[in-house]
Amino acid sequence: MYKRIPVCFVVALMCMTILFGCFQDEAPSPPSNKNLVVPIDIAGIEALMETRDCPIMLVAMAAWCAPCRAELPILQKMHEKYKDKGLRIIGISLDVGGPSAMQPLVDQMGLEFPVYWGGEKVTMKYRISAIPLTYIVKNGEILEKILGQRGEDFIEEKIISLLDECKK
Repeated sequence: MYKRIPVCFVVALMCMTILFGCFQDEAPSPPSNKNLVVPIDIAGIEALMETRDCPIMLVAMAAWCAPCRAELPILQKMHEKYKDKGLRIIGISLDVGGPSAMQPLVDQMGLEFPVYWGGEKVTMKYRISAIPLTYIVKNGEILEKILGQRGEDFIEEKIISLLDECKK
């Protein structure tokens, strides 16, 4: 009824398991310049908002949010284009799953601007009820709230107007 498994098959299976385990340990480590999504608390966000040079764009988002995902490549493009002129874009993930929920998206899209995880406390403190939500902030004061996904032309015009406010 039951057939015996040949010893050579068992030995081969054990060798493959050992070899596979050895090769897994030698997997390349992630590059040190990886843009890690790290937690931030209310005090950390308030410190970011206290900037004194140029207004910043603080963008509330989540990995599961389709409009947020569609806007991210535009934000990355604007970051690349205007970062040397004073632009600061900062992403705040509100994902329930913590930083690990947004990290694959940051990696996949090659986002270079900082992305933090704020979670529920940030959502409650800033009364965020819909995303994407962009705050324009200068000297600790929220100057403007922009709700919903915006196109590239709108975002670029907004950035150009922000850069006009940078201290010369």
